Amino acid sequence: MEKSNDESLEWTLIKRSLTEELTTEERLQLETWLNESSAHRRYYDRIVGFDPSEGVSGLSGEQCEEELAQYVTLIRKGKREQQKKHFIIFTRYAAVLFVLLTVGIYFWYQERGVSETSQKTMVLAVKGKVQPILVTEEGTRIELEQQGGLLQKISDGRITSEENAIVYNQPTGGKGQAVAGLHTLIIPRGGEYRVTLADGTIVWLNAETEFSYPVSFTDSLRAVKLKGEAYFEVAKDAKPFEVQVNDVYVRVYGTHFNVNGYDNERVQTVLLSGSVGVSSLKNPSVEQMIRPNEMVEVNVSTGVCEVKTVDAAAYVAWKEGYFSFEQETLEQIMAKLSRWYDVQVVFENEEVRTQRFTGRVDRNENFQGVLNLLQRTLLVKFKVEGNRIIVSK
Repeated sequence: MEKSNDESLEWTLIKRSLTEELTTEERLQLETWLNESSAHRRYYDRIVGFDPSEGVSGLSGEQCEEELAQYVTLIRKGKREQQKKHFIIFTRYAAVLFVLLTVGIYFWYQERGVSETSQKTMVLAVKGKVQPILVTEEGTRIELEQQGGLLQKISDGRITSEENAIVYNQPTGGKGQAVAGLHTLIIPRGGEYRVTLADGTIVWLNAETEFSYPVSFTDSLRAVKLKGEAYFEVAKDAKPFEVQVNDVYVRVYGTHFNVNGYDNERVQTVLLSGSVGVSSLKNPSVEQMIRPNEMVEVNVSTGVCEVKTVDAAAYVAWKEGYFSFEQETLEQIMAKLSRWYDVQVVFENEEVRTQRFTGRVDRNENFQGVLNLLQRTLLVKFKVEGNRIIVSK
């Protein structure tokens, strides 16, 4: 069966995306195709998540594994020569997929569709048990997943809960009395949540995060505190918006940005649009401004700022339901996975911590499947002992 010109273009874009060789124009073409149909998106995600150990299109799992091992060996050799360091694209399986991406693989995925959907539903159900906690100004703790609808009346406004979200509705235009008080949202490991603040700002909170904010903004500065990671879409207002993360301050002027403060020593701020300025308690008089697709990393101990150009979308992939790794060390990757899957990670040696990987993984993927994906690079091994993951070379 011959492919039409459109189909050939789609295959070309998919294959180039698997090896991360897309140009800007091709990336836009691929995104357009993915957005045309949910079937396109499911098809692409299945290809990206392909497991060669299960075999396809007349090849056994063992044959696929052999092909993959040869591919990884070649990549490892080539990267050592080019970069003198390990760097594997672990979610792409490029060489194997170039052989296996035929019309037959489409039907193979269609046959797997029912069982895959059932498995993902099961994983989502487990994650649904994670209950974010709201701590009110009086110290009352409310498990939000057990609540629905109206939570609390505040003057002429109200606080309501929705699915995985809480909304603060406050009257505007000077009507009603502003309400004093500080609320804190606690997001456990394995969870995520969204809050709409009284000024209309929307905040997405990642796993193992605490976020404190006023019930209503009464001061000249809209100030909030963060411990962990959050993505902000800040509502425009004459009052500046400021996020305190450890001893670092991010001042915002109506923008979209991500703040990562998991590391007590370093705070990362990535800007998607608008404008932000970052300062620290160590050097409060200096405010480092950054532009979209830039990241400023602040050393909390010294106050020194380092600005880098980045792909901002990769840093907010978690908000869209993905893990995205770009030349990250295994230690960094396992820190992210441990927060989401609520596991403890132990490294048997120091060398394995520094292995670097690039790739993208669905956050609803079964944890064992993610470990298998990493393990097939032949650079790392995992041993699972209950909730404890032992990592070795």
